[in-house]
Amino acid sequence: MSTKTKVSPLQIYQSRNFAGLNETNHLANAYLTEPEKLGSVLAYAFGIQEDNVLSLLTGGIGNTVYITDREYEWDLHSQSDRAIEIGEDSPSANSAQPGYGGLPITLIFTEKFFEVTDVLVGDDGQTQVRVQTEAYQAGNNWVYSVVNVNPNKTAFIDAELLKVGARWSKDWSAVEEYSNKGGGHGYSTPYKLRNHLTTLRKTYKVTREAAKAVMIIELFSPDGSQSTKLWTKLAEWTAMAQWYREIDRSFIYSQYNKDAKGEITLQGENKRPVYIGAGFREQISPANIRYYTKLTYEILDEFLLDLSYAASKWGGNHKFVALTGKMGMREFDRAIKDHARGNNITVTTAGTFVTGKGDELGFTGYFKTVTFLNGIELTVKEFAPYDDIIRNRKLHPITQKPVESYRFTILNFGRKDGKNNIQKVAMKDSEMSMWHVAGSTDPYGGVANSINTQRSSGIDGYEVHFLAQVGIRVQDPTSCGELILRVN
Repeated sequence: MSTKTKVSPLQIYQSRNFAGLNETNHLANAYLTEPEKLGSVLAYAFGIQEDNVLSLLTGGIGNTVYITDREYEWDLHSQSDRAIEIGEDSPSANSAQPGYGGLPITLIFTEKFFEVTDVLVGDDGQTQVRVQTEAYQAGNNWVYSVVNVNPNKTAFIDAELLKVGARWSKDWSAVEEYSNKGGGHGYSTPYKLRNHLTTLRKTYKVTREAAKAVMIIELFSPDGSQSTKLWTKLAEWTAMAQWYREIDRSFIYSQYNKDAKGEITLQGENKRPVYIGAGFREQISPANIRYYTKLTYEILDEFLLDLSYAASKWGGNHKFVALTGKMGMREFDRAIKDHARGNNITVTTAGTFVTGKGDELGFTGYFKTVTFLNGIELTVKEFAPYDDIIRNRKLHPITQKPVESYRFTILNFGRKDGKNNIQKVAMKDSEMSMWHVAGSTDPYGGVANSINTQRSSGIDGYEVHFLAQVGIRVQDPTSCGELILRVN
């Protein structure tokens, strides 16, 4: 088959030409000489083929952090501007008109976050008070004396703003002439997040006869101007495709297995602990897990707006990627089309939006990228693991398709200070290990024909082993989320 026509960024075809098959151009040797480069190329290639999206968006584009210890930690810095919660009902709340006539009011907060001179605003966004004295501790709470800044002496404060659960934040600090000090700077200590790498392995065997089947792999650059060729055995390529699928599944589904005491009870055959790190889904903030029964434009718009507040810390471009299955792609497309029809928006065959006469023109194809209000953009990406009917056996009662196929896992791939919000983490020199164990045949096509030939295995063929000690890190779990179909 000719390779003149570019069918896709990754073209594979069988070759009957065995010339030039030697150790120097074998795939295994490429792993030995440039493992990181080749690993990135293959992750990119497999990702372009739609099956391994997370491998593509992390290692495939060079977004990998290398470490030298199994465990890795990172800090999640919360915002320095915060709304602090009332921890105990204020005695002033029992008054009929709290703060009437400019009388002091007591506020009891869960944290010592404010200082004298700070002007605070309540949950209603209008009521403002000024901190008049330094706070003192009472149990686990902090007591402040404040006054209403409203000059109207008949004004008073809503008692609900003084009760448990109400929140206040600082607007600014206001001082008098010849003042001694200004307001302080609220500082929040970072949260410490911890994960550990998972060691993944795969082994397969190639018979002596199967070792003769050869594949040619031609990888094209995104613009199609350049290509490179590697060769590998058919069985080896098939196993590698499965291997990358397993890595992607671990990135999304893996569950952290250290108990509350910091111990690993899961053991392998040799009685050593088996470490399994938290995948992407387990790292998402629980507050950002939401459910839907029918997906609508409004649900997406509201959810993405919430996520955008946290995502502002990661570049502020508010571009999200949602992993979903085939049914999720349909739900997304239907939701956008319903919104378009309801707002007299017509979609032309070119995919551009124009105001017009309702939905006179037909809708074709799928919506894949939509820009919502406030410039928030969402691109949906079909994610093969969500459509895997072998793993996802819970079916929708009507469509009989996997319920998992309706899930939207929303990723924020923003950057801050040169770092990506979502990164692949790998043990140095162990991101992608690969080796062969020769039996009657070595991986380069040579069959043992002499008693003096030494081999490491007695099988009529050879073995191939893959190993990767990898994990994934979500720097800010609050900027990612999930929409899950609720099925009765």
